[in-house]
Formats: sequence, structure tokens, C-alpha cells
Amino acid sequence: MNTKLLIGIHGLNNKPAPDILRDGWTAAIAEGISRNREGQRVDIDFVLAYWADLMYPAPVAFAEVAEPYVAAGGSGPLPRAGISIRSIVETRIKEGVGKVLEKVFGARVAEDVVRDAVETRMPDLHRYMHHRADQDAVRERLREALRAAQEAGREIMLIAHSMGSIVAYDVLRAAGRTLPGLRISHFVTLGSPLGLTGVKEIVAAPQRVPECVARWSNYSDPRDYAARWDTRLSNDYRANRAGVTVSDHLVINGYVSPSGKSNPHKIYGYLRTPEMSELIASFLTEPAVA
Repeated sequence: MNTKLLIGIHGLNNKPAPDILRDGWTAAIAEGISRNREGQRVDIDFVLAYWADLMYPAPVAFAEVAEPYVAAGGSGPLPRAGISIRSIVETRIKEGVGKVLEKVFGARVAEDVVRDAVETRMPDLHRYMHHRADQDAVRERLREALRAAQEAGREIMLIAHSMGSIVAYDVLRAAGRTLPGLRISHFVTLGSPLGLTGVKEIVAAPQRVPECVARWSNYSDPRDYAARWDTRLSNDYRANRAGVTVSDHLVINGYVSPSGKSNPHKIYGYLRTPEMSELIASFLTEPAVA
């Protein structure tokens, strides 16, 4: 058995059935590695922490999935973000504007805006924030996957998308009490809103890298609606006692739905970026950590 294990946790909104979503994640990972690494193939052992069924009565029917896994167009390696001074400057300006607005208008206005948005557009996040039973049930789905991997002696890369990064952070921060001895070789956040003030107010404080995490990489597309106002988590989450800090990276999420609509927040686009392909392929093929 391969000792390396990828565990994923999805984000907001209802999802297709667990097996369909899991297959989409693994297909995107495999496609990215093959296209970005000259046809390389690796054994992918993947577990999905699925929690949409805790919020919705039935999964989205496959025929009704507006943004399914579809292979990226063209051939060869997918676009890499590179080191673009203009894109970095534009992104940092947006982040600066967001932080200045928070200071100018004050916490109360920010809280009201976040509260209204969450209640009307993100009902599952609202339930997670305000209903303890739902919150714990969602967290337990991830704890179950982590507990099983820990008991089997697996080396873990945890990949958390969107709201899943909030759940994952909460679970990992409490791991010393709920999952003693847990070690996460690599925690990866994709399209994460963990840098937003409204989010930082609901996760464990003080904000820092969880003690069980040996490495944390954060990937964001500057066009991603969930992450674009603060693509850097390194200035929000301080180092843990081992000195581990957040490493932030800009990427190009080129997901395009069958209808031709782009979505730079989509998980499949993130999973097949060249940067993620290198990260996952290296994790899966390098010798296990003793």
C-alpha cells in the first residue's frame, strides 16, 4: 500500500454525489500531472471528506451539474502564473483597498455586510457559523478521514477548497485535543477566504499555523471572487511553534464550463494548475517521511 494519502475537503453549496465529486477531483489531479509533467502518471490514493449531504436533502443530479469536471482545452502544459510585476501589484492594491475599507468603515459595518451576504448567499456557511450541531457534524467528516489515515500510518496531504479551508483550519487547530499525535505533512488551501476579516472573526484565535502542520501552501487566482481581496494568508496567520509559516502563491485557474463560462474559483481548475501538479507529484513520489 502506498503510504502517501491525499485527503480533500470541498467548499460551499450543494454537490453531486460523493463518488462523482471524488472522481472529478482525482481526474483533475491526474490530468494536471499528465499535461504539466510530460505525460507523467502517478498512483493517486485520494479520500474526499464529503459534507454537502449534511446541509442539503439530496445531491445535485449529474445531469443538472452546471460545472462538471471537463478536461481543459488544448494540449500541453497549462498556463503558469509566473512572476508578473503587474499582476502582483494589482493584487496587492486590491488587498490594500480591502483592508483600508475595513479600517475606514469600521468593524460594525464590515460585520453587517458579511452577515447579510452569508445569510442570503451562503446558507451552509451561515449554518456552520451559528448552529453548533451542524458545525460539529461537518468537522467530524474531516476528522473521520484524518483519524483513519492516522491509524493506518499514512502520510497526509490535506487539500482544502473554499469554505473547506475554514473547516480544515478549525479541525487542525483543535487536533491536539481531538486528534492527538496527528501530523499533516502538507496543508494546501485553494481559493481560500481565510484572510477575510469576517472569516478571521469566526475561526480559532489567535490566528496561526496549526501545530500539527509541517508545511502550509496557499494558492489563489487573483480573479477568484472568494480569495481575491486577500490572496496572502502569511500576514494573517503567524508561524507555529516549529516556525512553520504560510507560503502564498498566485496561480491561473483556467476552468471553463461546458457552456463556455469561466470560473476562476472552481476546484478542478485549481487542481490541474502546473503549480499544484508539481506539489502533488512531488509529495506522491518522494520518499516517505520517517
